[in-house]
Amino acid sequence: MSVDSYLELFTTMYGWAFAGIFRDILVDTGIIFLPFLFIIIGTWLRAHEMNAVEGADAAWMVRKMEVEFWTAIFVMAFCFTPVGTSLQNVSLRHTPAATALNPAPATATGTSSDSTYDDAFSSVPQNLALPPWWFSVMGLSAGFNDAVRGGISGGLSGLREVEEFARSAAVEDPTLRAEVQRFYNECYLPGRSRYLENPPSPAAAAALEAYGEGDPDWMGSHAFQADPNLYPALHARAGVPGFALDKAVRDADMDANTAVPDYGRPTCLEWWADPAIGVRAKLVKGVGNLAAMPTSLTEKVALVFSPVAVEKRDDGLARLATGRSYPALAPETMLPDDNRRWYQALLGAGPDVAGMAGMVNKALHTQASRFPIIQFATLAQPLILMGIYMFLPLILVFGRYSLQIMFLGALAIFTVKLWAVLWYIAMWIDEHLWIAMYPDAEHLLLNVLHLEFDAALKRSTLNTLLIGLYLGLPLIWSGMMGWASLHVVHGIDAMKHSAITAGMAAGQSGAHIATRFVGGVGHTLRRGR
Repeated sequence: MSVDSYLELFTTMYGWAFAGIFRDILVDTGIIFLPFLFIIIGTWLRAHEMNAVEGADAAWMVRKMEVEFWTAIFVMAFCFTPVGTSLQNVSLRHTPAATALNPAPATATGTSSDSTYDDAFSSVPQNLALPPWWFSVMGLSAGFNDAVRGGISGGLSGLREVEEFARSAAVEDPTLRAEVQRFYNECYLPGRSRYLENPPSPAAAAALEAYGEGDPDWMGSHAFQADPNLYPALHARAGVPGFALDKAVRDADMDANTAVPDYGRPTCLEWWADPAIGVRAKLVKGVGNLAAMPTSLTEKVALVFSPVAVEKRDDGLARLATGRSYPALAPETMLPDDNRRWYQALLGAGPDVAGMAGMVNKALHTQASRFPIIQFATLAQPLILMGIYMFLPLILVFGRYSLQIMFLGALAIFTVKLWAVLWYIAMWIDEHLWIAMYPDAEHLLLNVLHLEFDAALKRSTLNTLLIGLYLGLPLIWSGMMGWASLHVVHGIDAMKHSAITAGMAAGQSGAHIATRFVGGVGHTLRRGR
C-alpha cells in the first residue's frame, strides 16, 4: 500500500496503534455494548411516541430494533473489530514523484525510508491488525492517488527543487572565497574603472549586444573579457596557486629575483576563464556542492536546463556563487551615468518608485512565505490522517455504530488522502505557468537562480499562485466532499426509514389479517352453537 510522504509511513502505523489502544480500553470496560442498550431504550421510547398509529406500535418497534441492531452489528464487525487484514510496516511504501532530476526515485518503506524519520520513530509498531472496511478505504485511496499521478502527462521537471537549492546555496570553501575576493579587488574593480572611464571598445560593444546591458555588473563580464584593454591587459598582483611561472613573457620581471615565487601571475582573463583552475570553473564546481546531497547544484542545473548552452549555465552558476560569497562581491554604488535599463527606469520612474519598491518587497515576502506554508501543509496532512485513524474507534462507539459514521469516516480518509494529489497538480500547474512566462530557457534559468531584477513581479505572481493552489485546491475539494457527505447521510437515513416504514406497513397488514381471521373464527363458532 502506497502513502504520499515519508512522514506518513510512520504516522499511519502510529495512528492505528493508538486506535488499538482506544479499542482495547473500550472492550475491557464494556463500553462497546452501550450503543446496543441505547438502541433498545431509544426504540422503546420512540415506539411510545408513535402510539397514534394503532395496531402498529409493536410491529414498528420490532422492525426498527431489528434494523438498528443488524446495522450496528454490521458496522461493528467491519469497522471496529480487527480481523485478518494486517497492516505491516514493510507493506507501506512511498515513492517520490519522478522528475527530470530523479526519473527513477527509490521506494522507501517504514523500516528503510532513508530519511531522518527512521531514528525519530525507531519504535514504530511493526504489525497491526485493521478492521476490513478501513483497510479497504486506505487501499482504494492509495490506488486512486497513484492512478491520478500516473495519468498526468508531462510529469515534473524539478524547477522548484532547483530554485530552492539555489536559494540556499553558498560557497563554503574559505580558500575559494578568499580567491574570489582577490579577483574582485585585483581584476574586477580596476576593469570596471577602466570601462566607466572610456567608451566601450568594438569587442566590448559586441559582447554587450550578445549578453545584454547588465553584463558589466558582475565580475565575469564578457565585455571585460573581450576588451583587450580590460581583463586581457590586467594581471594578478601576486602569484595565484595553480598557475605556473612564465619567466619568458608574463613573469619575466621575476627572473632576476633571488626568491622566485611558486606560482605565476596570470592575466585576469586567464585567471577567470581557465577551464580547470580558473575562478569561474571553481565557482561552478563549489557552489551548492554539499557532501550530504547526492546531486550538486551544477548537476541539477545541467539536468533541468540541458537546452541551455554550457557556457551560459556556468555563467549563471558563477553569478549565483559570487552573490553568495562573503564579503558581498557587487558594485557598492550606482553612478548617475549607469546605463543599465532597470536602473535608468528607476531613476525616471518618479512616483512609480514606490510601486517598484513595493513589487520587490512583495516578491521577497512571497518567496519567504512560500516554503514554510508548503512545508506546513505537507507535514500537517499525515498528522491529520493519524488523528482520523486514532479516533475512529471512539467515534464509532459514540455514534452507536451507525452507517453514517462508517461512510463519513471513509469520505474523510479519502478526502485528506487526495490532498497530496492536489498538491502534485498544483506543482504541475506552477511549472507550466513558469515555462509560459519564461519561454526562453536562458531567462528561465536566470529566474530560477534569482539573477534577474526585472523578474520580481513575475516571481511574486508565481509564488502567490502556488501558495493559493496549495491552500485553495484542498479547501475546494474538502468543501465539495462536505456537500457529498450530506447527500450520503440523507440517503442512508432515507434507506433506514424506508425499511422501517415497510416493516410498519407489514405489521399493520398482519394485524388486520389476524383481526379478520380471529373475527371469522369467532363468527363460525357462534353459528355452530
